[in-house]
Amino acid sequence: MVFFVSGHVVLRAMGVRTTSALQHLVYAVGASLAAGIAGGFALNAAGFLTPLGWALWFWAVTAAAALLAAGRRDTPDLPAWPAPARIRFWQGAALMLAMLVATGAYAVAVRDEAAYREFKYTAFWLLPSASGESGQITVGIRSAETQPQRFDLEITLDGQPFAIFRSLTIAPGDTWTRKIPVPVLGTRQTAEARLYRPEDNRLYRSVSTMVPRI
Repeated sequence: MVFFVSGHVVLRAMGVRTTSALQHLVYAVGASLAAGIAGGFALNAAGFLTPLGWALWFWAVTAAAALLAAGRRDTPDLPAWPAPARIRFWQGAALMLAMLVATGAYAVAVRDEAAYREFKYTAFWLLPSASGESGQITVGIRSAETQPQRFDLEITLDGQPFAIFRSLTIAPGDTWTRKIPVPVLGTRQTAEARLYRPEDNRLYRSVSTMVPRI
């Protein structure tokens, strides 16, 4: 309907004479594209640029052109189609092999798409107090793992150990937060939090923030 049928009936309705099947095919595709472009302008102006609007447009164009072509007395004959070429055995085998390869590639792509999981990571943050309190920081963990995980959390203040939380068990999708009071000095301090996995004691994530001075 989009690339051939509508253009074919438009050519028949206009009485365009073509001398070969290939020429008729090219003309039909061009006429179909022209009908589609005109439909885009018309549907956009009417505020009906939707799949249903496109279907009704091509149906209306095809039906109207078919009625006009049927009413013409001087509609030219269609060009003769060339005789089908003889296909040899090895050509048919190559065609079947190409179809099998294409089908297999499509099946693999569908399987991979169904099994694909977007990478997710556990969120970890350390922020000053949202209410503006100068002697408080907030640390939080939101698990995006597929099963419950244990974490160790260490917080330092200007490089010195300040707070430690051991064996925090967090289920998938759960969030753990804690407000921690810190001593307020006359200068800015840097608070850093490190998240570890106890099973291998390797650093998983690290965040930091500034503790505002008075």
